[in-house]
Amino acid sequence: MRRFIFGMVFAVISWSATFPARAEVDKFLRVCDGQKRLCPEFRPRVQAPDGWAKDEAASLKYGATMFVPNGKRFGNAEAIVYADGRYNRDRTELVQWVANSDQKWAATSGKNARITVLPSDNPKVIINRYDNPSLKDQPFEVVAHYADVDKDGNSYVVRLAVSGLNERAVLAAMPLLDKMIAGAKIP
Repeated sequence: MRRFIFGMVFAVISWSATFPARAEVDKFLRVCDGQKRLCPEFRPRVQAPDGWAKDEAASLKYGATMFVPNGKRFGNAEAIVYADGRYNRDRTELVQWVANSDQKWAATSGKNARITVLPSDNPKVIINRYDNPSLKDQPFEVVAHYADVDKDGNSYVVRLAVSGLNERAVLAAMPLLDKMIAGAKIP
């Protein structure tokens, strides 16, 4: 069974690589749930910011493209940058999708959690700051959300984020987020 699943994953990835995608989102299937099923993963194509490198192990573990400062690892970096895609099956408008996501986040984040809307230079990008002092690993995070569609018409919400252990580290990394937004091919 394991050989069959890995064969299917390879076939799907190989097949999807033969078709150029209009979107900047790559589709993957990975074995999950203790090798019981295949789970889809959607990763936006983004380049490592200058002075940062992709952490392959963390990317695989968390299902997102994870970047850390050169010389650091995921476990010892004060701030990280990550990019992931969320399938938007119902083609929910971006504003509503973010509002729904934020509502779920707020409902599970405790009473001290706070969401702040930040200004965006691009009208197709929504940027929010998420503060949750009760979290050990990601108490501060700034996320830029935008919509994307692939050549087959599948809809996604892409999230580019700066996340960190302290506010100072996240704010220091914010210019990277601006550069990634500027470099993204936002439809």
